[in-house]
Amino acid sequence: MKITIMNGNGNPQDQGFDGYLSRLAESLTAKQHAVTTFNLRDLDIKFCTGCFGCWVQTPGECVFKDASHDVCRAVINSDFLLWAAPLRMGFPDATLKRMMDKSIPLVHPYFEVDQGEAHHLPRYEHYPRLGLLLQTETDTDAEDLRIVGDVFSRTALNMKSRLEFALTTEESVDKVTHAIATIDVKGVPFARDLPPLPGARITPPTRLTLFNGSPRGPKGNTPVMLQQLAQGFVSAGGSITDIFHLVRQNELASFCDAFATAEAVVIGFPLYTDAMPGIVKTFIEALEPLRGRGNNPALGFVMQSGFPESAHMRHVERYLAKLAARLGSPYLGSLIKGGGEGIRLMPDNMNRKLFGQLRTLGQSLCATGQFDPDAVRALAGRERYPAYLIPLFKVLVKTPFLAMYWNNQLKANGVYERRFAQPFKL
Repeated sequence: MKITIMNGNGNPQDQGFDGYLSRLAESLTAKQHAVTTFNLRDLDIKFCTGCFGCWVQTPGECVFKDASHDVCRAVINSDFLLWAAPLRMGFPDATLKRMMDKSIPLVHPYFEVDQGEAHHLPRYEHYPRLGLLLQTETDTDAEDLRIVGDVFSRTALNMKSRLEFALTTEESVDKVTHAIATIDVKGVPFARDLPPLPGARITPPTRLTLFNGSPRGPKGNTPVMLQQLAQGFVSAGGSITDIFHLVRQNELASFCDAFATAEAVVIGFPLYTDAMPGIVKTFIEALEPLRGRGNNPALGFVMQSGFPESAHMRHVERYLAKLAARLGSPYLGSLIKGGGEGIRLMPDNMNRKLFGQLRTLGQSLCATGQFDPDAVRALAGRERYPAYLIPLFKVLVKTPFLAMYWNNQLKANGVYERRFAQPFKL
């Protein structure tokens, strides 16, 4: 069996985790498996920029020629892929998340209906079985492990596979070896139909600080939403301290300082491989010195996704609520919007309803100290579509109309005929 291990340990001083993976590789090799381990921190893997060039310019591979090509090639030709990383601030190390974001070329931008939800269409006929190995933190609890397992199970679904186990390094190497070698057709199920989490009410803030986690920086869909939220906040008498673009990773220290001195913070980001983008996870880890400080700002989030259903983001919302608790920050809630890709390209009149909802939410935060619950629900729209509509969706996703957004770009770039390319297939 061909096995690929992604070692997402970003800390070279953490020799315990690296040593565990070395012993695991030795154990698997002794059982005649072919093992390839990528120590991701040592590789030149650039952050995903959200350009979607891997879908519309060079179909099936990132436009940037970095080490992610080698990793993707190994993954798609493997029988088993092990995602492995220490938990940092309650979620796997940003080093792993950076590479997971660069795995997007392995699927198509087109949608299909899978398990009653919109998911990406497969690019390849074969995808590896998947497993997750975590190293816990001192404060890791069962809820943390369940949240991470749920998120990675959803990622596995979009990778046209299943997460067969989620184990920690507290288990023996032999147990993990056995789990990799043994097919589990059930896998790790993710919780379904999660209700929205309520946000806290605080003393109405007069200042709001915004962090834009879009890999596209100021040109993304997320900053468009944040700007509307800010307009509502200002119209109610508040002020915006600043909007910081997390894509500017060389400014991380100043971002942390801005967070530490803020009164209330909203972090916005698009859903990337079923969680936050790597640049956002890097920022979260940079906040670790502030954990447990007594005067951290109230913290809320804006999430948007190309998937139409809000349910895709509810597992990440669980993580964000736990993150706020780790920081000792009141959790203001998460403003969730499905079908967010393309907002920046639409004329304002087509976004009138969305912009009005966001301004209402900004006003309510400034006036009452909380996001208006009714406005939060209205923004989220449908969590999942009813079962009787699924047959209709299965027909619609096969029509040229729903693929038009991507097909027009493919044609403009002269690569429409290559849209189903499989560049990593050996």
